[in-house]
Amino acid sequence: MSGLNSTQIHINSQIKRTAKDSLIYLPTKVIPAIIGIILIRILTTYFSPEEYGHYQIALSTFGLIRVLSTIWLSTSVTRFFLKYKNEGQKSSFYSSLSLCAFLSVFIISIVGFFINDFYLKQNIAQPLFELINLVIAASIFNSFFEILVMVYRAGLEPKKYSLYWILFSIGKPFIGVVLIILAGFKGEGIFWGFLVTPLILDILIFKKLELHKFIRPSLVSKNLLKQFTSYGIPITFSFLSFWVLSLSDRYLIDIFRNSAEVGLYSVGYTISEKTLNFIYMILMLAAYPIIIDNWEKYGEEKTQGLITELTRYFFLICMPILIIIIVIPKQILLIFSSDKFVAGSKVLPYIAVGVFTYGLTQYVIKGFELHKKSIKIALLALMAGIINIGLNIILIPRYGFLGAGIAACSAYIAYFLASYYFVKFDMAWIPPYKSILKIGIAAFHAGMFIKLLMQLSQNIFYVIILFVPLSLVIYLAMLIFLHEIKQNEIKKALIFIQKIFKG
Repeated sequence: MSGLNSTQIHINSQIKRTAKDSLIYLPTKVIPAIIGIILIRILTTYFSPEEYGHYQIALSTFGLIRVLSTIWLSTSVTRFFLKYKNEGQKSSFYSSLSLCAFLSVFIISIVGFFINDFYLKQNIAQPLFELINLVIAASIFNSFFEILVMVYRAGLEPKKYSLYWILFSIGKPFIGVVLIILAGFKGEGIFWGFLVTPLILDILIFKKLELHKFIRPSLVSKNLLKQFTSYGIPITFSFLSFWVLSLSDRYLIDIFRNSAEVGLYSVGYTISEKTLNFIYMILMLAAYPIIIDNWEKYGEEKTQGLITELTRYFFLICMPILIIIIVIPKQILLIFSSDKFVAGSKVLPYIAVGVFTYGLTQYVIKGFELHKKSIKIALLALMAGIINIGLNIILIPRYGFLGAGIAACSAYIAYFLASYYFVKFDMAWIPPYKSILKIGIAAFHAGMFIKLLMQLSQNIFYVIILFVPLSLVIYLAMLIFLHEIKQNEIKKALIFIQKIFKG
């Protein structure tokens, strides 16, 4: 019994630590999410569905370049920086990282310019061709920023990480919106912001980290290069598969239908993603370094218990948002977007379920990550990506962008189920079954309540200020009634948050 109590006390202390760091990381996800939602309203007001479709295709291209040039290094920083810092080998780490970053970013950029100029130029609209060239240029500076800023997160310095990420998140759209509103730019306005903002921040971070003191070609470590590639490259394949899963459908919709349908689909997709994915990211930004720290110090059992408890918090926070999107998709879209894109609401529930399932899967696959079995993650994600492409080819010609939503949702679920089955051979994910059941019951009642309220009025103003808040009150009340959340837990949480904000 004492061993069990000791384990639970340890888990509770780590949850507190995660919560504290999550509050610090909170602005890095809340601010971009709010800006992203506002940006949807601005862009859907100034762009036609076709122009918004071009913007989304360019954004998907930006995501692909980012995956190929950046992810393998940014994830490697998170995994290995703290170890080398603690061992006093920062010079070797920075020197090796710099070499990899320069080679990766410039090789991918050159290949991108070549493909766009010699192949895509003949097959796409001229505005889209020019937009993609700008995207490739902007990706160079974005890649360096994302690699450098990850040093702060990996080094357990959430305040510095948050500061630079907030500046990055605000600067990009600010420049873009100014160019769109005042100078009549279209999608290129946003991507000029993607170029200028990270360039400035790259210079600032380089100076703050004093990298000029550490980087020496003679200190490049072959062992580190091997670790970067063996750990990061498989994760790149995983993210590439996720890109296929989440972004490649824009290209397929454009091929089988038209750019206007890309615009309609993208609005629905982005709203679902912005309202769910950022919550998962807030939790995991703080939790992942702590999970790694627990794994290194305490081993599998305590880490497994921590992941189970974090899964419970994921359900507590994300489930009511998922239900609201499913129950009132049209009203949700009209809150965040121009009414000329309202047809995109029919894809909202499918994408919301998919994004929710993907977020849950990130807790499931922690066993692979901790055992450095990232190749298994890549293979499972690749399987899901292939399923998505196959279903898109079948469904888009018949059902248009709705078919793409159904395909994406199905592929996300397949990814979750396969991960749940195969991870048990390394470190099984243990779901909090009772909590999930109670949370599901509470969310169902909240959904039925808001559905009932919608019979009284469809007014968006009432939805925002009355219906959604009341449904969340019902959700919380049901959780208390079912003893999933106790009143003393609420009091402790409020006291803890007050202490955090008081410093």
